[in-house]
Amino acid sequence: MMEENFNILAKDWTKNIPEKNYEIAADIIERLNIGEGHNVLDVAAGTGILYSILKDKGLSNYVAVDIADKMVEEFLNIYPGTDVRCLDYEKKLMFECDFDFVIIFNSIHHFNDYDAIFENSYNNLKAGGKFVICHARTRAGLKEHRRKIGYVSDKEEPIPTDETLINLCQKHGFGEFIIDDTEYFYFCCQKLDQDEKIFEL
Repeated sequence: MMEENFNILAKDWTKNIPEKNYEIAADIIERLNIGEGHNVLDVAAGTGILYSILKDKGLSNYVAVDIADKMVEEFLNIYPGTDVRCLDYEKKLMFECDFDFVIIFNSIHHFNDYDAIFENSYNNLKAGGKFVICHARTRAGLKEHRRKIGYVSDKEEPIPTDETLINLCQKHGFGEFIIDDTEYFYFCCQKLDQDEKIFEL
């Protein structure tokens, strides 16, 4: 199972993260203008790459979730007292507060049920809140990396296609989407309020 693999890798996970990934994470946070007073849900958070940047942003609330309990344990070893939870984001989840941002960084290729992650994100965002899927590699870069390391997957596209993402946006009540696959992969969509949804229909 996937979580078992991540549990094995958790102890050395942080030391194997390339410096470039931190730079791209910082760029994404800047691009989204995340700052003081915001609530952020960090999905498939690993050992806290996003939190290493977000912790100094004056957030009102930060919650991290990961499916692997050893990843959660390692996250808490590095950043004690952080709200990190061992949860499966492909199962229905409701949190105690609504978020301004839900972010999946460097992890979308590990998910299979895209409907579930879009539904969870919609249900846990404020109206106007943003759901972000991003990866430090481009689509082509990730496929090439997997080819080099001999990784075999039953998914032809590790990062969903533009068409898939747009269809998911429309199905789950998101609009105002941006897709950028130049220097790294970046997808951002915004939760429509009920009036906008009715208008769109």
